[in-house]
Amino acid sequence: MLGENASGNVPDVDDAALWAEGLGLTYPVLADTKGTFFPTWDPDGVLPMAYIIDADGVIAWAEAGGAGGLDQIEATVLGLLEED
Repeated sequence: MLGENASGNVPDVDDAALWAEGLGLTYPVLADTKGTFFPTWDPDGVLPMAYIIDADGVIAWAEAGGAGGLDQIEATVLGLLEED
């Protein structure tokens, strides 16, 4: 999972580590130190933006603005796990 802030500033690795620690995240958090993630994956600047990438690296689900929520994310992930 990748979490990206929308401050417009390019984060560094220490920023990502502090953010993950502060939120108590237990999954790896990456820092987009080159600033390429945000314009590629959220070109319209709609937040939050969420993607589920399947085992083949294909976008299986995407949502802009948080409309579907956790129930939709859970259903999509569980469906993908059943396929494997």
